[in-house]
This record gives sequence, structure tokens and C-alpha cells, in this order.
Amino acid sequence: MIENITETEYGMEGTTYCKLFDKQLRVWIADGADLEYGLFCVEALNLLNDKLIDEICQAAIAYCEDFCDDVGQEPPKIEKTSDILNYIDPTGLIIDKPKDRHKPVIHLEGNCDWELEHGIEIIIRGSQLLYLSSFNGMGAWDEPETYKDSYNYAHQVI
Repeated sequence: MIENITETEYGMEGTTYCKLFDKQLRVWIADGADLEYGLFCVEALNLLNDKLIDEICQAAIAYCEDFCDDVGQEPPKIEKTSDILNYIDPTGLIIDKPKDRHKPVIHLEGNCDWELEHGIEIIIRGSQLLYLSSFNGMGAWDEPETYKDSYNYAHQVI
């Protein structure tokens, strides 16, 4: 469900509940995407399977540890993989114009405790984690090669 929907010059905005993080998120639906596709993506976000959640957690831990090592700070203590979710605060779900209306895209942006300046960006297309790293404004429908760089922690855990 997307609530509090308003029209903007760039598309629509609203809010939705995110089960994984147990919080409300802002939703941005770009021009060319409609509410029906937005609802499809929100439903996919709230139905993430355990395997995909584990991949997200593993990639986030790799991102956290690498960043902390680079800046000389101590990473948070993680006892079980899912503990990393306590250090991530997603702020929004971006719904880009779909290239395939039958494939949901979960494009999250947010904050994380270890990288205060650039935060975190997560892109899942269908059931594949494509990108997890600092927020770089990646396109949710970019070609797979676009996501393959050394700072994309999604490709390091797959």
C-alpha cells in the first residue's frame, strides 16, 4: 500500500510500510511509472525471501567492514548476519520507469551508521541483488555491467 500520494512535477510521492526495517518509507514514483507498478514494487519489498535478505546482509557487512577499515574506525559488532540491519536506516524507495512491468525493482536509498556522508543504496531487480554500496544514484534498469565495480558489494557476495 502506498499512502499520502501527491503529484509532483517529477511524478508521484507517497509513503509505505517496509516490513524488513519495520518503518515507513517515502516512495518516489518517477514519470513513466504508474501507481500500479509502484504497488507491485512495494509488494516485492515486503515479500523478500530469506535467501535475498541474507545476501543483502552479507553485502552490507562487506561494505561496512571495508569502509571502516579504509577510514580506521571499528565496525559494529555483528553476532548474526541480520544484526547489520540495525545499522541501516532506509529513507526511501525509488520507483523508476519500468523496462519490464512484470519484473519488480526494489531501489532503496538510506543512511547507515558507518558511512554518514554517502549512506547506502540497494538495487534488487526481480530476485537478484544487483547493487549495494554508497549512494551513487544508480539506475535501477542499467545494464548488469554498469553495476560491476570494485565498490559494489552485491557482486562480492554472490
